[in-house]
Amino acid sequence: MNSSNADSVTVSIKWGKKIYENISIDKNVAISELQSKIYELTSVPIARQKLMSKAWKGILKEDSQRNQFSGLQNGSTLMLMGSAEVVTKPKEETIFLEDLTSKNIAELGVVYPAGLKNLGNTCFMNATMQCLRPVKEFREALEQHSSSMSQDLEQNVTIATQRLYKELESSLESLTPSIFVSVLRQAYPQFAQQMPRGQGYMQQDSEEFLSTLLSTLSRTLVRPVGLSSIAPAKNVIQALFGLELNETLTCLESDMEPKIEKKEDALKLVCNITIKTNLVAEGIRIGLAGVIEKHSDVLGRNAQWKKEIRVNRLPKYLCVQFMRFFWKLTPDSQDHTGVKCKMLRPITFPQVLDAYEFCSDELQATLRVAREKNAEKILNEFRESDEKGAEEEKNAVEDMDMEDVAALEAAKSMSLGLKPSGIGLPVDFQVRANSQITQLIFNHALGRETMNCLLF
Repeated sequence: MNSSNADSVTVSIKWGKKIYENISIDKNVAISELQSKIYELTSVPIARQKLMSKAWKGILKEDSQRNQFSGLQNGSTLMLMGSAEVVTKPKEETIFLEDLTSKNIAELGVVYPAGLKNLGNTCFMNATMQCLRPVKEFREALEQHSSSMSQDLEQNVTIATQRLYKELESSLESLTPSIFVSVLRQAYPQFAQQMPRGQGYMQQDSEEFLSTLLSTLSRTLVRPVGLSSIAPAKNVIQALFGLELNETLTCLESDMEPKIEKKEDALKLVCNITIKTNLVAEGIRIGLAGVIEKHSDVLGRNAQWKKEIRVNRLPKYLCVQFMRFFWKLTPDSQDHTGVKCKMLRPITFPQVLDAYEFCSDELQATLRVAREKNAEKILNEFRESDEKGAEEEKNAVEDMDMEDVAALEAAKSMSLGLKPSGIGLPVDFQVRANSQITQLIFNHALGRETMNCLLF
């Protein structure tokens, strides 16, 4: 007999009043594979599965070791707890857009946004212009801007931007942004640099282009079009994308040195990327704190200062720059000048970025009011989910015989490692208490000023 046959056993799975017989299980498979197989048989989601057997202690958990199956023998019975998903057939068949022909799409009136053709390493510009395009207030401010081409290069860039977006809105085909590129290169020659030996225009940095464009438009778009007011901002760009930052410098080498505090405006937050950065919030956190070298008047020399930056005003649209390029020193090279390198590490970013931790105490106090209301909504959803799960388990237990109910309670006790809190109390009483305390801590973590009183 080979080893594969020796490691395979045939068991029965009892689920309520149903029994699935002659189920083949490989003792060496992962827990998740067994759970997937049970899901195919019963439609009980993996998250709801509670699997018990004399072959292991308590309820089989997802993080259990594979050798938990070693006690299984031919003819063993596994007891499954959990309610199955109720799958209802859709009233109408779902048809996906990608399955439609171009004729069907045209009949539905679906319009894809027009693209911009690459004029030779202009992808940095195309991507940035498409990124700004969904900002409705930005486009409205451009539409209402009245001027004409002149000797004023900044006004020319503004008009070229206005016309480019108008063309994009009225076209279904990709456009060639020749005029915009020409005006941009005339106003800012750094974007007209060419490669040696006539190999075309050089690649440019999209962040540098964005900063240059927004800086230009901040001096030309000053009317509050599409906005009730731009105060305290001085222009539309600052009102839509601007942050107010509080910077605090603390000398680490002398307590006599007073703190230095200043406020400054910015149009972005920077996500610094290191070999340990995985999330966009981690990268932003790195950029908002650090240690710098600065002159100390008290010490009369350069000293180490701790720098902390907090956001005092959030924008309606937050720009985050991924700082992927850095300067690497090359002391062993002939010129010792170093080289420009790119960090290719993938960074995960959420659909919703919570900027609360980056804000000043004053701004956090303002945000806390709405966050409290949202926390209550989340907790109510948790409670409804818990009540639904408890009701499903109760219904499943009602279909079990007394022997199976006793086995379930014993398995719970062994799996949770708990003793009953008192006579007549369920073994998971402490877990429910801990669950409520966790919700309380969750409230507190979101900044709740008042703590809920829990009565058991």
